[in-house]
Amino acid sequence: MQRTNDNLPKIAQWKSKAKFRSKEISARKKREKELLASRSKWKEKYKKEKAAKHQLEKQLKRHNQGKKGEAKEKRKPKHHSYSVQIIVLCIWLRHQGNCSLRSCVSVLKIMSMVLGLELSFPSRNTIQNWEKKLGYSRVHVEGKKGESWVLILDESISIGQQKLLLILGVELSKYSFGEALCFEDTTVLYLGIGSSWTGGLISKQIKQLKSKGFAIKYAVSDGGTNLVKSLKMSDISLIQDCTHAIGNLLKKQYNKDEEFLKFSKECGIFKRQVMLGKNALIMPPTQRAKGRFLNLQPLSSWAYKMLVLLEQENSKLSKEQKEKLDWLKEYRTLIVQINEECKTMNTIFKILKKRGLSEATYEACEAILKQSNSSFFKEGISQYLVRNLAILPDIKTLICCSDIIESYFGKYKNQLEKSGNKLITDSCLAIANFNQNFSEEEILKAMEEVKIVDLKNWREENLPSSLLQKKRALLKSMG
Repeated sequence: MQRTNDNLPKIAQWKSKAKFRSKEISARKKREKELLASRSKWKEKYKKEKAAKHQLEKQLKRHNQGKKGEAKEKRKPKHHSYSVQIIVLCIWLRHQGNCSLRSCVSVLKIMSMVLGLELSFPSRNTIQNWEKKLGYSRVHVEGKKGESWVLILDESISIGQQKLLLILGVELSKYSFGEALCFEDTTVLYLGIGSSWTGGLISKQIKQLKSKGFAIKYAVSDGGTNLVKSLKMSDISLIQDCTHAIGNLLKKQYNKDEEFLKFSKECGIFKRQVMLGKNALIMPPTQRAKGRFLNLQPLSSWAYKMLVLLEQENSKLSKEQKEKLDWLKEYRTLIVQINEECKTMNTIFKILKKRGLSEATYEACEAILKQSNSSFFKEGISQYLVRNLAILPDIKTLICCSDIIESYFGKYKNQLEKSGNKLITDSCLAIANFNQNFSEEEILKAMEEVKIVDLKNWREENLPSSLLQKKRALLKSMG
């Protein structure tokens, strides 16, 4: 009997555990039924939403039907995985949005997530091949009868021995004066890479353009020796670029002027003294090593404004800043003269770059020059205007500015910097896409007609052995 009494607490404990487990099992079964019921409800809701989506897609498809009653579907170029709309979007992102190749892919991903679009994402190499194909197609376009063109040509120097020759064309029937030339007004007629571009080689390319049907009226250039020679050999009249011509006048005037050279040197020293301190706000702008006289305006404007602040009674300059800038007073006459010439130059540029060179703009420029006190500068500009007006007297208004070609080179170099590469590669074919006047039909045609082997052949013809390839071969030979 004693043993039975000892087991009673254990039996009671077991019963309480059994009751607890029974309640727990019952609760879990109940929860399981609720989850199953909830799951079936979500399934039904999903089916309804799917059916509604399907119905909306049908309505959208009917809404997008063309006039002939056929649905407007996304077109894909032959042997391509992506629609022409995706290709257009990527090329627009590259050249209108100034995105890098990897950024284009990131933008597509963001659009897909935010807008709920079902997009596939091409790789950076695929996007680069697309823009190369379009560029290759555009460079190899034939001219049309009855169209008159103006050439704008120049070459760009890169690292190593590679030089890029670029020839732009402006179709006169489509261009109207009133605004400076922009990307949309020009077409890339030729681009090529070579170790050097002699007058004979450039003339050969111009003759090929003529054989393609391009009727060339005249050309605009910065006056490089090889460019001038090539145009003479091709029997094409040259209108000298106003930016370089007037900039060279400043160069002739100040390049060997001791006072200016001393002033320029002191500006450089002063910048290094204050650029890292509390007085960095009064430092002069950076002077370019190349094309310094074409970009003299920022330096002259800074010096003139600092002089004005120094001479003001209630100037916001501190006593310390005035002491640091006191050396500018020594060059007051020079600064005032250069500032006046730069202002005159910019006013004339606004006329010539927007309205072109004509009898009317010549008179407008002469009226401005009468107000100038610099005889050398004034006479030089007058001679430039008269000389270039006499070249083609039959043409009422002449294009006389080639700034747009510098914009092409600048945009391409900016893209190269984003990729971390400063060498000219076959990616330069994308320069032909900068004018952005392309349609879906043109892109569709380019994707289908231009093959990867065409790009390879173009690369072998224009880039037989780049500096980067030679460097890799040298390092590989180490073993």
